[in-house]
Amino acid sequence: DNSQKKKVAAVADMSYGVDTNWYMDTGATNHITGELDKLTMHDKYRGHDQVYTAANGAGMEISHVGHSVIRTPHKNLEI
Repeated sequence: DNSQKKKVAAVADMSYGVDTNWYMDTGATNHITGELDKLTMHDKYRGHDQVYTAANGAGMEISHVGHSVIRTPHKNLEI
């Protein structure tokens, strides 16, 4: 049921609400955030794919896709 999935996503998002820093994982092929304002450019996602949690395999809906630029002293990184 969709409402149940949304509640699971909200609970997961709330548990990480204090730390808003980006953490780099150079081995990751995809990056996710629960904060739309962290994306430089974004578009509404119209597909049916979901993001699945490692903890219990619950699916979370994808609302937007986009990219962001992380500025570093050496060069800007686009993710």
